[in-house]
This record gives sequence, structure tokens and C-alpha cells, in this order.
Amino acid sequence: MEKLREVFQEARRRGRVLFIPFLTGGYPSLEKSLQILVAIAEAGARIIELGIPFSDPIADGTTIQESSFMALQAGATPKKVLKLAEKLSGSYDVSIVILTYLNPVYRMGIRRFFEKARENGVSGIIIPDLPLEEARMVKHVAIEKDVSLILLAAPTTSDERLKLILRETMGFAYLVSLTGTTGEREKLPPTAIQLLQRSKRINQETPVAVGFGISKVSQAIELARLGADGIIVGSKIISAIRENVDGAEEAVRSLVGSFVKALGSGWKSRAES
Repeated sequence: MEKLREVFQEARRRGRVLFIPFLTGGYPSLEKSLQILVAIAEAGARIIELGIPFSDPIADGTTIQESSFMALQAGATPKKVLKLAEKLSGSYDVSIVILTYLNPVYRMGIRRFFEKARENGVSGIIIPDLPLEEARMVKHVAIEKDVSLILLAAPTTSDERLKLILRETMGFAYLVSLTGTTGEREKLPPTAIQLLQRSKRINQETPVAVGFGISKVSQAIELARLGADGIIVGSKIISAIRENVDGAEEAVRSLVGSFVKALGSGWKSRAES
């Protein structure tokens, strides 16, 4: 069984929802990002989403765009970000999921990219601009290299297409909570709840993680109570680093810990109700 699917199954058995923090690899520097990744792992995250910075991150809002720009300026490359994954996965019991756009994958070569990902301890890959029709070809390579290809679904995804995504995805499905880009939102978008409910109605077996726009523990708990298996938070993590330059590791450790603790109890309260 895929490692990511095992992690989600274990979480379900323990009555927990997984908190999945995102960090742009190489932000604010390669050395500092490794220290922050260690803090995230030590705070209790079982899955970490690590982004390969890209010059045209069309799905990302201002916060993550700026972190990508700074990481590129600091010398981050796909191979160097994969090395960060290797260093972390070799020392901590965490699953690393790489988020990358299609261009870096094609440039390295699909087969070689997935092979390098596996060699560096990566468990899964998310490619936001990979359409479902082309994903099936990439999935063959993912299966061969034993690295999960994680597919995304948006609020505008039809039920028919959502059914296919939930069937074809590996590890888990990434539910994009809103139409637009990443970034902190004051309120949980209704589209997040609707997409989550549709997903659970169509397929209760495939784990689903909700991302985009989530910035508060209360929002994460609400989604957990509605059936989310995982909660993905990125911009809030990047903001904590930006606002606490000298104490970034401790700021992120505290933030991640608060989500991990809340989701552990949040899922249980849903199950007991």
C-alpha cells in the first residue's frame, strides 16, 4: 500500500485529522528552510508539503509568490529542494509531498523527476497545472517509481469529473477550497464545505485534504468535523516566517503545534457526537 494512504488510515484509526503544513523550499534560505522543516516535524506534522519555487506560480497568491521569488534569489533549484526532502525524511518519521508546476517536471523529464523524488525520500507529488487527461500518463510513471501522484479538485469540478479524480488520485485528493489563488481568508469559503460534502458523498474511501484560504484553527476544526481527512495550510506558515525573521523556527513550531493539537481533539469530538 502507498505510504501516504497508510498514514491517512492510521490517522483514521486514531481518530485524528492530519495537519499538512506547506513550506516553499529554500525560503527564506536553503539552510533556514531546513531548520524550519525540522521544527514542523518536531511539532507533530506527519505529512509536509514542500514547494519547489517557480517563476510563474499561477495558483499562488502574493504571500507564496513572494516566498518563491526569494527562494529563487537564494539559489533554490528543484534538485536542491529534493535534497531538503532527503535530509528531513532521513531523520524524521514524516512523509514529504512535493508541490511543483509542470514546467520543472518536463524540463528534468517525467521519469527522471519521479525517480529523483523517490531517491530523496519523497512520498508524493502534486502538480497543480497537470490536467486529469494528462495525469493518467504521469500516473503510470508514479506507480513504477512508487511515488504517489496527488490530483486536485476545484469547486467548479463536476460530480462526474470529481468521481474520476477521487478514483484516480494516489495517496489522497487535494480539494481546492475556492476559485482563485492561495492566501489567508478571514472566513471559510462556502465552496470549501460544498466540495468536501460532494466528495464524501461520491467516495468515502479516498482520503481528502482541503487547502487554499485556510488560516485559522477554528476553520480547520470546522472542516474536520465535516469529514476532511487532512487540512493544508501554506500562506499562514509563510507569514509566520516573514513576521518572525529571527525566531522563525519557534514561531512555526508553535503555529503547527496549535493546529496539530486542535485537529486531534476536533476529529474526536465529531466522532463522539
